[in-house]
Amino acid sequence: MTRPSSTLPSALLLSLALAALLGACQPATQGEIPTPAAPTAGRSVGAGGVCGGLAGITCGDPTTYCRTGPAEQCGAGDRTGICVPLPQACTREYKPVCGCDGKTYGNACEAAAKGVSVAREDACS
Repeated sequence: MTRPSSTLPSALLLSLALAALLGACQPATQGEIPTPAAPTAGRSVGAGGVCGGLAGITCGDPTTYCRTGPAEQCGAGDRTGICVPLPQACTREYKPVCGCDGKTYGNACEAAAKGVSVAREDACS
């Protein structure tokens, strides 16, 4: 007995929510020929907004960055993150992390200050 996929309904609901959020679907009036919505790739959002994903949504404020992490596979493919403020100051504590850019940083705050999410704790190999 095969088990029905539980991800299909979730994926469908996510697609519908994204379409509504990004304005991809627009109703046509009687006799009107619908035209496609303007592309939204590259759209930007403020702090606390969802970023990344298939739409390539960026953080519009230069004092923020799109924070993803291991759970989001560093923003790979359709994974999204959250726009968060860049840290204003970091401690000198040495607790190395591997950034999503493949570089080792002294600690998570130093990576965030460069606008880089942490892929994993410990130095990059």
